[in-house]
Amino acid sequence: MIFFKNKKKNEIKGVESQFETRKIFEDRFGNNWFEYTNKMNIPATRTLAAEVATRFADMNLTKAKMKDLISKIKGFANSGDIVQAFAILQEIEFRLDFIGEEETLLEFASIYFLIDGEPEILTESFQAKKKAALKDDAEARAFFLSRAFQIITNYSTLSETDFLKYLKANQVHADRILRFLPVKTSENI
Repeated sequence: MIFFKNKKKNEIKGVESQFETRKIFEDRFGNNWFEYTNKMNIPATRTLAAEVATRFADMNLTKAKMKDLISKIKGFANSGDIVQAFAILQEIEFRLDFIGEEETLLEFASIYFLIDGEPEILTESFQAKKKAALKDDAEARAFFLSRAFQIITNYSTLSETDFLKYLKANQVHADRILRFLPVKTSENI
């Protein structure tokens, strides 16, 4: 009589089986890009980071720019230059009505999509590599801008072509806020 049976130990699933991905794009540098096949089964760290990126994409400002602008507003308010403080606030308010903005959508894409060899945990080095590839590959940038916009807005009715035309036409307005931010040089990066 056997009282204790040897139970089969549950096999630990590898990352590939736990978070299944599919190839969706190959950029001009030979990077294969992937997305998760099940949007409800994504690593928690990526989900949280994507949620934060989505909030900034909704505001059409990156976190770094928002912090810089808040600092500028405080500086102008402390020095008594309320006109400049309100000018920045007006620009921030204006951006809230954008349909989308390139930099924030690329930030989201660098979190949400993966490339060959990328670990499940977010790393700055892979995000930087993806951002550089998207900066230097117009076709990939257009693909991922559109894809990021669709995910954030739950598949908007705006076509990819119309969305990209909007981004291009709106670039002048998007760059207007830069006059309030310091110029980034290699010395202060």
